[in-house]
Amino acid sequence: MLPGRKVVLGFMFLLFAALTILYFQTTDSEKIGYEGNFEDDCNLEGDFLSCTGNELYLDTQNPSLTGGGVWNKNVSLSPGKISWNWNGEDLDNFSLWLKVTFSDHKSIYYVAAGSTNPQSEGEYYRDQENRRRFSPSVVIAGIPLSSIERDLVEDYTRYCGPAENIKVVSIRAGLGDNSTLCKNVLKISDLKIYAQS
Repeated sequence: MLPGRKVVLGFMFLLFAALTILYFQTTDSEKIGYEGNFEDDCNLEGDFLSCTGNELYLDTQNPSLTGGGVWNKNVSLSPGKISWNWNGEDLDNFSLWLKVTFSDHKSIYYVAAGSTNPQSEGEYYRDQENRRRFSPSVVIAGIPLSSIERDLVEDYTRYCGPAENIKVVSIRAGLGDNSTLCKNVLKISDLKIYAQS
C-alpha cells in the first residue's frame, strides 16, 4: 500500500473516532427530561384551547369570536435546553408565549414576535419566615414564529443571576385571540426540555 494512502486511511479513522466520542458525549450530557404530549398532559384553562398529540392549539373558528387559554405542566428538572415549534395564521392582536418557572420563584417568559406581552408581572410567594415576597418575571419578546431552541441556563444566568442549584418547576403556555377581524389560529408543538446530567 502506498504511504499516502496509509496517511489518508489513518486520518479518516481518527476523524471517525473523534466524531463518535463527540456524539456520545453530547447524548450523555443532554437527555430529554420532558417531552410535551399535550393530549396526555391536557391541563387547560380557557375556551377554544385544544390539544391533540404533541400539539396545543387555539382556534376560535370565527374571526368575530375572541378568547384564549393557558396550558400548565408541573415538572422537576435540572435545566438544560428547551425547544419547541410555534406558528400562527391570520394574525392580529394575539398573545402567544411560553413561561418557565424555576424553584427559586424566578420565571422567564418567551414571547412570540408580534404577540402582546403576558399580563402577569411575576410570582408572589412566601419566604422561610412566611413573609410575602414578589419576584418579577423576565420577558424575552420578539421570538420568531418557527422552531426555537433556547438554553435555559444561559438565559437564566443572563437575566436572573447565577444558575446554581435551581430546577425547572413548571411550564405554562398562553394562547390568546383578542381580534374581531382575524382568526388568530395559534399552535405550539414539539415542546421538549433537555435535562443536564
